[in-house]
Amino acid sequence: MAACEYAEYDRIPAAPVRIEFGTAAMWSVYGVRAYPDHREYIKEENKPKGFSYVANSYTGYGGVMLVCDPVNTVHAYDLACPVERSAKVRVDFDNEDLVIRCKSCGSTYDVTTGVPLSGRAKENKYYLQPYAVYFSPMGGVLVTR
Repeated sequence: MAACEYAEYDRIPAAPVRIEFGTAAMWSVYGVRAYPDHREYIKEENKPKGFSYVANSYTGYGGVMLVCDPVNTVHAYDLACPVERSAKVRVDFDNEDLVIRCKSCGSTYDVTTGVPLSGRAKENKYYLQPYAVYFSPMGGVLVTR
């Protein structure tokens, strides 16, 4: 009989998430399309520059990262490092190693799953906080909790 493995997905405080790309044209400018495309969304810092946030837009606790995996599936994760648990300590996409990395604690995460690959996150099984990405047949995209 195998032992159950515990993984923690909710280390960071719950925060609302709602990023809307109303049209395919908006997605083509501000979205991500192919591996290893990635982009950060932080409403309070107007990231990405020129993106049209509306009153009911929310970008999570530390911001949101959209990233394409090797089969071009789009994933969304909170930018706050689950080890550090601070909205200001954010993970980044590491273009050289093609992982998501926290420069503060050194933990790395898999782009496809948010699974911790190394560091204190792996030791403690602290996964990145995932968010849902919905594609509309009309060309729009919604990222939400």
